[in-house]
Amino acid sequence: MLQQPDQSGRRRAVRKAVAVTIGLANLGLAFYALDAVENRWVKLTAAMMAAAVGLSAAGFVEFHTRLIDGIVPPGPMRSRPAVAAAAATIMVAAAIVTVLELTRADGACPQALELRVLTAPEGVPAVRELTHEYALVTARANNGCPAVYPYVYAAGTATVSGALARRWADAATERPLEQIGPRPDLWLPDSVLDVRRVQDIVVKGALPTPLERVTSIATSPIVLAGTDVPDVPDSDTHTLPELVSALLSRTDRQPSLAAPDPAASPAGLLAADVYLRGAGGELVGPDVAHRRARVVFDSTDSAADEAGVLCAFLREGKAPPAVLTSLRTWQRFAAGRALGGGCQVPLPAPADLPEPVVLKSAPALDHPFVQFTWTGERQRRAVEGFRDWLRSEDADAHLSAAGLGEPHPACSDLDLNACVPHDPDRTLALYEKAKRPGRVLLAVDASGSMAEAGRFTVAVQGVGQALGRLGPSDEVGLWSFPAARGRGSYELVAVAPGSDRHRRAVTDTLRTVRPAGVTPLYDTVLDGMGSLAARPGGDRIRAMVVLTDGEDSGGGPGLRATVDRVRRLAAAGIRLYVIATGEARCDNLQGAGPLYQLARAGRGECLRAAPEAVPETMARLFENLWSGQ
Repeated sequence: MLQQPDQSGRRRAVRKAVAVTIGLANLGLAFYALDAVENRWVKLTAAMMAAAVGLSAAGFVEFHTRLIDGIVPPGPMRSRPAVAAAAATIMVAAAIVTVLELTRADGACPQALELRVLTAPEGVPAVRELTHEYALVTARANNGCPAVYPYVYAAGTATVSGALARRWADAATERPLEQIGPRPDLWLPDSVLDVRRVQDIVVKGALPTPLERVTSIATSPIVLAGTDVPDVPDSDTHTLPELVSALLSRTDRQPSLAAPDPAASPAGLLAADVYLRGAGGELVGPDVAHRRARVVFDSTDSAADEAGVLCAFLREGKAPPAVLTSLRTWQRFAAGRALGGGCQVPLPAPADLPEPVVLKSAPALDHPFVQFTWTGERQRRAVEGFRDWLRSEDADAHLSAAGLGEPHPACSDLDLNACVPHDPDRTLALYEKAKRPGRVLLAVDASGSMAEAGRFTVAVQGVGQALGRLGPSDEVGLWSFPAARGRGSYELVAVAPGSDRHRRAVTDTLRTVRPAGVTPLYDTVLDGMGSLAARPGGDRIRAMVVLTDGEDSGGGPGLRATVDRVRRLAAAGIRLYVIATGEARCDNLQGAGPLYQLARAGRGECLRAAPEAVPETMARLFENLWSGQ
């Protein structure tokens, strides 16, 4: 007779094959859990599964075979390998989890999700403080390991508006990824005015909107602060335009009021909407606007943004007589904390500062939290978690510490927003009409180092872009240093009104310069400011702008002598601005460097710009110095 196949043996072989398959699947899940899961009990279970394989392959198969058969023996298992595997699994698993915990205690957390946060230059310190606190919150809920790694970076509205509207794609002269940074996961500008600017570009260009959700997370009203500001009772009977009008109408002394540039800062635009209104709240006429704009310019050493305005006072260790700024920035100023912008390093605050005047009716920064349509799912969850935390009671103390108040319900809408003027374009148009024409002498470094990495070529592009802000009433002249061979002076193009022909002459002449030689910076500054002082200015803003990638190497007067003479020329109404690029810095390891000291003595500003950012930096500066009319 033919022998019947051993059916039970076959079944046993099949069960073992299935057991091995299930075991290997469990093993894969175990190693995945050890790598990806943070819960220690899940890790313990995973470690048990992994340890079973390492101890005994026979016990491993036996364990899963019995598991399939549903056998639960009443006594000790007959397979000693299975018993050994089961017993040792628990001990080895405990050892694995202990080692993992000890390793993590030394700082070896899994890689956190990078959260890219774009904000305004003045907002960088406060946003970094808030994102740091949120990362700690995620760590407390994640066995000590932060779930997010916030990367905070900054750019002004004029720089980012077009990039955001185009979904961070390159344009003819803009390369956001190179010039600004990675495409953000969220945006924390200072005001809904910034968001509206992006929206306007989207509508005009018929572009798909990048804006998914806009949420107000805090407010910061514009306040009147300083040593010459009178005390005002906490009452709704006063308005900020009323108090500022009284301050600017004083006859017992020369009025003073510092404020940021409206074209460069949302806080500056809100401040302008205060000082360009009369006591009754109406916009003033052109003549009054002209006088007030002049007072503000003459009272403000650095007018780019509110951080720069107050930083100039901090550098001198004194308080402003009067300033319009946000409560956030004033509180940081009074506490000696980093302000942002060009004042990232904390500086000691002046003593005995009076309390600012805070009125409920004042315009305010509404600090929107902007989410984008392009954000991926993982980033989206992290962004929403950060937003929800900022709007929870747990974040209130941290927002207050950062100088931010609670959001106002009337300031949460993108269009009908009570925090900003009803028609800010009218305010900005009045300010532009009130600006005085400028007479600017531009001196471009043409030393040998400017030939490196195309710096001089970028400088030429920057000059061309800056001239786009020039109006027919404005005047400009061009120098380069050192003087080229065969040329007895630094002058390339004499100062003249900004006609189209004159603009072309400036850019065409600068293109003919070939960088070479040393950097006679101090001689150039003194000669240029002296030439401006020798010519009557009338009602013009007179300023010298120097673009350089290094410090003086021309063997002229020393720094101290140059600073003293620059200070005397500034007293005659000539301002000095320095754009530092390449290896040049405004500050050095000892603090304020030579370039900053020169600009400070000249009542101007030292602006640090990477070579690719020179055109935008130069255009922004000249927009403040020229009327454009």
